[in-house]
Order: sequence, then C-alpha cells, then structure tokens
Amino acid sequence: MQKSKISLSFALIVALSLSLSAAISSSSASLNSYNNVQINIQTSSIQSGYFTVSAFNMTGFQESSVQTYYPAASFELPSGQYIFTVTANNQTNQIYAEPLASGASSNGATSISEPALPVPVVPSVEYGYSVQQISSSVSITITTGSVSSFPTNTLTVQVLYPNGTAAADASISASTVGSDYYWGYEPNVVTWTTTDSNGYATLVTPVAPEQIDAWIWLPLNATGTLAPNIPVPVPPLNSTGPMIPVLANVGLSGSTVIIPPQTTATITMQVQPQNYWVTPIPAIATPQAKSAGASSSTSSAGPGSIPASVYADQQGNPALEGTQAATLTPAPTAIVVAAHNNSILVLAALIAVVIAAITVTGVIVATRTKRKKQQTGTENSA
Repeated sequence: MQKSKISLSFALIVALSLSLSAAISSSSASLNSYNNVQINIQTSSIQSGYFTVSAFNMTGFQESSVQTYYPAASFELPSGQYIFTVTANNQTNQIYAEPLASGASSNGATSISEPALPVPVVPSVEYGYSVQQISSSVSITITTGSVSSFPTNTLTVQVLYPNGTAAADASISASTVGSDYYWGYEPNVVTWTTTDSNGYATLVTPVAPEQIDAWIWLPLNATGTLAPNIPVPVPPLNSTGPMIPVLANVGLSGSTVIIPPQTTATITMQVQPQNYWVTPIPAIATPQAKSAGASSSTSSAGPGSIPASVYADQQGNPALEGTQAATLTPAPTAIVVAAHNNSILVLAALIAVVIAAITVTGVIVATRTKRKKQQTGTENSA
C-alpha cells in the first residue's frame, strides 16, 4: 500500500513537471512567433544599383537592415508597428565619355584613338518609407522618390531642461530615419540649427520619419547646479579611494522621432554620461598633428562635443568634419527582455513546484513509516 502511494506521488510529480515544461515551450513559442514581411521596391528612375532596406520600431531603434542589389528584401519580425525604409543608390558614380576621334598627324599617319575616360557624375539617390502595423505575414510595396525633388515639411521643436524651463541656444539636428544620404546637401532643407530664447527651433526636412536630437553643454556651479539652476548629481569625492574629478561642464541631451503627419514635438533633455558623446579633434595633416590628435582622442567630453547618434546619422555634414566617434552599445529591445524575464520566472516556478512536491512526498512517506512503527509497537505490546 505504501509503495503504491509513493508511486502515485512520483507519477503526479512527473505529470506536473511535464505540464509546466509544455507551458514553458508554449510560452517560448508564443514569444518567438515571427511574421514574414516582404518588401518590394518601386523606384522612380533608378534602374540598377544597390538598396538599403531597414525596419525600425516606433522609437527609431533599428530592428533589422539588409543591403542588396535587388529591389526586394524580407524580414522576420514579431507583431508590432514598424517604420520600413528604403534608400536606393545608382550602381556607379561615373560615366564614360566617347573615345576621341582619330585624326591625321603631321606626317600623314593616322593617330590612334584615345580610350574612353571616366567622368564623375552626381550619384542618384532615392528614398521611401512606409509605417505598418504587423500582425501576420504580409507583402509591402515602397515607392521611392529622388532626394532632389522630395517634398518637405517644416518642423517646430521645443527643447526643455529637466526642470521644465526653456533651453535657449541648444543645438538641434534632424536625421531622416533609414537614410544614408545627408539631406543637408539640398538647398531647401535645414537639418541643423539652434533654439531661440524660448527654446523653439524650426527645421525643414523631407516628409519622412525624422530622428530629432537636441543637446547643450552647461557649466557646473560650485553648488552642484547648472547655470539655469538645474540640480544634477555631482560625482562624489571618495576620500578612501581614487579621487573622482568633479566635472566643470555637464552635457544634456534628448531625442524624439517625428512621423508624418506630425510636425511638432517637445524634447526634455537629461544629463548624459561621458561615453554618450563624440569629442571633436583637430584634422590630422602632419605626423606632429597626428601625435597630438592621438592624445586628444582620449580626452573627456566637454563643450563642443555632440551625441554619438548625431555623428552616426549626419555623415556628410560639414559641421562633423574632424570629429571622433564614440562606440555605444544599443539597449536590448523590450521583447527580448520580456522573453528572458518570462522564461526565468516560469523556470523558477517549475523548480519551486517540484521541490514542494518532493517535500510533500517525503513528509507523507515519513508519516506513514512512523505510524506503521507505532502500530507494530502497539501490536507487540499487546
């Protein structure tokens, strides 16, 4: 009888473990369910070239990207809302002129025709985007247009300090999401400016999703506050360990994404760490300057430094010449964090249940054994 009850308890533990394992598998399968998204590209004039196709979440974080010589791409993405972008570039930046016509020399001999010479031409670039809610596999067609004739928007952005006061003279930039072309080349586009006394700035950008960054450097007062009386944490002086220097200037920055038809936004800047910034260094032209530049590359960020994201997104901007980039590690996406945390919780629950079941079984066995001994002792006494 006792053996049968023990076997029954063990069977229950196994059944419970299998059920929880199935639940984990089902939960993981649900979290790892992806939708196939086919992107088809319809260009306006580019017949051949290479295409950069990317998928961003609504905060401007790049989820996936691919470069291809074909006007099509595909992604495997979880359900959600995405910004899909396409940049199309012509395959060559030069054309070949006709060979020079042959002619007669002074002695009557025919000269040899000169070979065709490459002539540089302005590259052709097209851009397009689509904002889509993805809940199942789908095929999307994105039509691209020439950057030189792309329609524009006038954006109004307000920049604030953490305490809500207007940030005057803050730098502000706009970068077209998913575009590797510097739109500042176009005469009707303004992608970099500063805020006015009320913290407002006006930008003229393509009618496309725009990553807006704002930043400023302020001196730190002796009281541990910034110039506009903004409280910030000051690195402490550790008397028992190495001295941590108090920064003379503190950099603040913030960002947002503006997606058409939206044309306004407010950015509240926050204090950023040193590795958030790109520190400008002089152009290296001589061995002596190169040596000096190498030492300046390790200097800390300060006034004149810009966010690393701006450096990455604004390649081609003359304002970025002679700057050194910092390396940033992007934060994991929310779904990855959620999946990881969920798996840990389910596994912990499984372990707890198994331990509890084993403990209960042990108590049952011990109780049965004790009662049997007591009964045997009573019968022997009788």
